[in-house]
Amino acid sequence: MVFKNFRIQVIIRVAMLALAMIALVWCLTTEHYLRSIYASITVLVLLIELIWYVDRFNRDVNTFMTSLLQHDFTTRFQTKGISKTFDELYDTLNKISYVFETISAEKEAQFRFLEMLVEHLRVGILSMDQSGKIQLANQAVKDLLQKDVLFSLRSLDSMDREFVKSLEEIRSGVTRLVKVRVQQNILHLSIHASEFRLADKDHKLISMQNIANELDAREMEAWQKLIRVLTHEIMNSVSPVISLSETMHSLVLRHQNDTAVQDKLLFNTLDQGLAAIKERGKGLYSFTQSYRKLTGVPQLSLRDANTRDIIDHVVTLMRNELNENGIELKISSPDIPVVADPDLMQHVLINLVRNAIDALSLTKAPQIAIGALRAPDGRARLYVRDNGEGIDEATGEKIFIPFFTTRKNGSGIGLALAKQILQLHHADIYFTSEKGKGTEFVIIL
Repeated sequence: MVFKNFRIQVIIRVAMLALAMIALVWCLTTEHYLRSIYASITVLVLLIELIWYVDRFNRDVNTFMTSLLQHDFTTRFQTKGISKTFDELYDTLNKISYVFETISAEKEAQFRFLEMLVEHLRVGILSMDQSGKIQLANQAVKDLLQKDVLFSLRSLDSMDREFVKSLEEIRSGVTRLVKVRVQQNILHLSIHASEFRLADKDHKLISMQNIANELDAREMEAWQKLIRVLTHEIMNSVSPVISLSETMHSLVLRHQNDTAVQDKLLFNTLDQGLAAIKERGKGLYSFTQSYRKLTGVPQLSLRDANTRDIIDHVVTLMRNELNENGIELKISSPDIPVVADPDLMQHVLINLVRNAIDALSLTKAPQIAIGALRAPDGRARLYVRDNGEGIDEATGEKIFIPFFTTRKNGSGIGLALAKQILQLHHADIYFTSEKGKGTEFVIIL
């Protein structure tokens, strides 16, 4: 209707211009020169008005189309007081702008919703195109890889080239388990890929999740099952041996002065052997009982606590032992509220401090720092730091394995038990170490 009215308006103006030109020609042929001047002026005015009319229509339509191309849907035209044709035109253009604005707002709201949904996921999400340019990386994947900004896969080359190669080669529908070193931590990631085509470009969507805690929990569960079986069988075998040896040993003691016993040498040998069996049986029994600790972690008693009380209590318990070893202690105990079992957390810290004491046995001017701080994410971080010899990479990969120890008289259950306690708290523990400069254990609670 708008364009039909516009066409009629143009036809009317062209007709009026044609009549004015006919009148001008008639005035010139009949030598009415004064009337010719008036006719010329009329032709000029009608021509200018026609050009202005057509040009305004084109200009407004061009402005509207340009706004659409630039995704600017806020352009509005005045719809009253110009002319009926332009009023209808502008009203139609305004309605089109409103429809596009509504569609754009709905798409923006949907995009924001999906963006918030992706950011809310605790699983790392990474999307990239065929050139390796990263289109999307949620906060979970940035936290995993310790990167604030991710532009392309090349930015990860310096961290772990093999990990980048795995991301490049993984195909749609495939799930892989990869190990990647992020700073001083080893992450065990499960990555899954999906490929799709969008705007004539191939894209790859990768999800990744750190399953280290799950692996640790399953590994600890396997160890616990094994230990329960071993301790049950060993104790079932050791208990009667101890009982029998004690009975025989008591009989020997009862009859050691009996005149009927003539062979004193045989009697003494029997006595010594039974005593040895008894002592060895008790030693084996104690050995088994110590490993039972891994399967007997007490239940949590979570309550409101603070890092200052936990650290101060540990310092009170360990100060004499530190002084006896000539170790300088540095304390930083801010009052950071946490929800934890203070007794079990103290047990973990005491274990870390004792390991640090052992690591400082050959260090001059030994120092241990114990403290806490609030991380940027709001969580509390407890740390135990020493200036000992440090931990080499091969040893560092095994220190949380039950029964592994580098100490001469160590049982190898201290750090394994500490990690089990922290898993019950849903807390993390990691360490950084530099050979010859020391080691720091950090608990994220």
